[in-house]
Amino acid sequence: MKARQAVRVSRLELDAAKQTLKNAGPAKQEAARLEVENAEDDFVQKTEVAISLMKTVLENPEPLKNLNELAKAQLMLSATAAEALSSVQDEIEELSVAAEGEYRKSREH
Repeated sequence: MKARQAVRVSRLELDAAKQTLKNAGPAKQEAARLEVENAEDDFVQKTEVAISLMKTVLENPEPLKNLNELAKAQLMLSATAAEALSSVQDEIEELSVAAEGEYRKSREH
């Protein structure tokens, strides 16, 4: 994800450099052109790194298997937590109703 973000940021920087070149006056054209070239080189380099990392993920199934196991474990944890909360919530509701009844009785006298 960091590599993809780096590509995205690099692309924005390249677009900004191109816009600067487009709007540059004659005195600043050469500096702006160099900035575009540097931004293009940076964009190409970051894109190559991102592609390489993505290929590595696709070539080795282990990270995806591990991610799947993590997702299954998180799903089980969430289901167990939801079940426990539901059980506790029922008990709390019963206690709340009983406490409210006792409170009202004490106020009547």
